[in-house]
Amino acid sequence: MLELVIGLIGGAAFSWLISHIYYKKSSVQIPDWAKSIVEKFPEKPPTKEELLDLFQGALDKGEVEIDPVVGYVACPKCKASAKDFKKTALEDYIRTVVVVECPHCGWNKTIEV
Repeated sequence: MLELVIGLIGGAAFSWLISHIYYKKSSVQIPDWAKSIVEKFPEKPPTKEELLDLFQGALDKGEVEIDPVVGYVACPKCKASAKDFKKTALEDYIRTVVVVECPHCGWNKTIEV
């Protein structure tokens, strides 16, 4: 019986310690450089329509550019901007193939246009 009581108290103390450590890690202050970004976050998650409006606004302002060949905004592997993509066109008398490559991570996609 004594072992059970000691086990419960020890387990509770160990559980509290782990919880306390993760609480401390999660309550870190926001760095000054990130405060302006965090302030732009909405109070509640945006609806699909609100998110589309925000994205369309960024497109209209030129803050975001979509790659005309693959239709991506960023590299799907490393998230580098689509502005950096390298494109190579290979063509013959029947078709044209474009190879789009990310110079940062080597991701590539081949598309027939």
